Amino acid sequence: MKKQLLFILFGLSFCIQAQTVSTFSFNINGTPPTGLTTALNGAAQRWNNYLKIFVPIKVNLFFVNSTLLPFSAIALANGRANFVNTPFSNYIYPTALANQLAGSELNVGEYDMDIYVNLATNFYFGTGKPTASQSDFMTTIMHELGHGLGFYSSGYVNASNVGSFGNIPPSAVAPITTSFPWHGQDGFPTIYDKYIIKQSQNSLVGLEPNNTTQLGDSIKYRTNYFSGPTYANSSNGGQPVKLSGGTGAFALGVDLLHLHTSVCNSIMSYCWGNGDTVRKPAAWEMGILKEIGWSPGVIGFKESFISHLYEIYPNPAQAYIEFSGSDIHSIDLYDLQGILIKSEANDLNSNSFKMNIESVSKGMYFVCINSNSKKKMMTKKIVINR
Repeated sequence: MKKQLLFILFGLSFCIQAQTVSTFSFNINGTPPTGLTTALNGAAQRWNNYLKIFVPIKVNLFFVNSTLLPFSAIALANGRANFVNTPFSNYIYPTALANQLAGSELNVGEYDMDIYVNLATNFYFGTGKPTASQSDFMTTIMHELGHGLGFYSSGYVNASNVGSFGNIPPSAVAPITTSFPWHGQDGFPTIYDKYIIKQSQNSLVGLEPNNTTQLGDSIKYRTNYFSGPTYANSSNGGQPVKLSGGTGAFALGVDLLHLHTSVCNSIMSYCWGNGDTVRKPAAWEMGILKEIGWSPGVIGFKESFISHLYEIYPNPAQAYIEFSGSDIHSIDLYDLQGILIKSEANDLNSNSFKMNIESVSKGMYFVCINSNSKKKMMTKKIVINR
């Protein structure tokens, strides 16, 4: 999403019936292009393969067609802070993620993101290889969905060089008005912002007072990185992931919330262009999404290649968690700080048994399945919600 790309034609004349693609639902506004369904299905299914999505993600998709508009596609994300099961207080989570963490839909009647697509772009809507003059729609829409999933910053520097987190005025994106309440001025950084650091290793959030020129300078100058101590850095060779920006100027919707152009083979960078296809998230992109709270899907679950051998349900859970699979030795339940809350041994060597969690407080936890051989282990995030 580039600032210069935010000036969008209105007057979209009709809305066709929403489509449901796996765990994504799309409400389509404007004239849909030929071949849209195949490409849209492919993009949504790929994200669905890499993430565990329990609460469907609602996307409001607008199509415009104008050579006067200098953009291919942009996304604006809905958000919530301090909801039930919030891992970290006073941070905005995109509702696509917040709903998964809460275990229920927090934004009933609202979309999770608005995406605008300009059909003046020479898009390729197939599943093969675009020509050198075509832009791959599947890659493009995966990129925009990525913003709605969490590659999203509330960092902003205005024309007076005042920097802030959570103080983006609606005028900064005018004439766009989101279909959901504007959260740009909620006063909170996003959960993604929490992990942005400078070259000095200092966190960008809190480095300088909010709404000051000092913070404006900190946002604008020198390289920014996403530094995630649990997942992101380890997925990038132990190093923080370099982000866009830090050049001395600030571009809303470009800086901070994209990976640097040097981080290629990444959906969320500007390294790809016409003729290129990047249709799966890179390891470091999955690391970032896991860091902010997403649970990886079967394909994205690198930690446990034997995860398909076990089932854990229901999720969200209320009174019990049931486990099924062979060779289960014991089950451990941890909170988000890594403190062991409960442990139960499979004394009967059963292929299916339950852990009673009625005495465990509501919230998000990790369950770890330990095998008898100690060679097979699986860890999964689970929500207890009553």
